[in-house]
Amino acid sequence: EKLDKAFETERQFTSDASHELRTPMSVIMAQCEYTLEEPRPAKEYEEALRVIQRQSRKMSGLINDMLDFARLDTHSDRYGKVNIDMTELVTSVCTDMALIREKEISLQFEVEKGVGFYGNRELFSRLLANLISNAYRYGRENGHIWVRLWTGEKELHLSVADDGIGINGEEQQKIFRRFYQADNSRSGVGLGLGLSMAYEIARFHGGDISVESVPGNGSIFTFTATFL
Repeated sequence: EKLDKAFETERQFTSDASHELRTPMSVIMAQCEYTLEEPRPAKEYEEALRVIQRQSRKMSGLINDMLDFARLDTHSDRYGKVNIDMTELVTSVCTDMALIREKEISLQFEVEKGVGFYGNRELFSRLLANLISNAYRYGRENGHIWVRLWTGEKELHLSVADDGIGINGEEQQKIFRRFYQADNSRSGVGLGLGLSMAYEIARFHGGDISVESVPGNGSIFTFTATFL
């Protein structure tokens, strides 16, 4: 039963990946064929190259994410674990990403001092960056992002909240699936891999990610893991 489930998951992943790659590849081919039909002004060639560049970056990002998934699934030993200064890591990532200010969204963070955790620094940075990028992507103009790091008696907590468009209740359990994108107001942006990658990283560290969201009022994603 476990093998069947694993094979089915792999088949679905391959199918989804093929579907995601087909669209940018089709755009690139169509753009090339159209541009080469007849001589065109230099400006049209430049515009065509920009389209091809955007689609190529999209494909490159997808392939890199797929490779990361494969490493986590089959070669997780490549990601060594050490004692991480989570206070410094979260502060560093938030300080850098606060400079983005996409849609004039402001990022604020509240970080408990002296927090350490046994894990992989690169993956934790990726997890946090993915959650913040997701908040920027679905945030509202002049909105806010709040990042918080704190500890309980035996657990580490890291949350990213926004006041963006939110997520419908029936979709909240689906958004961590690979390549899944929510309703039309959220679709067409990204590749549906950021949250699923964050979820896999959480599992790699023996933790979990939960989401609380109200459509129109924003979302809160919270990573929780038990101290070893």
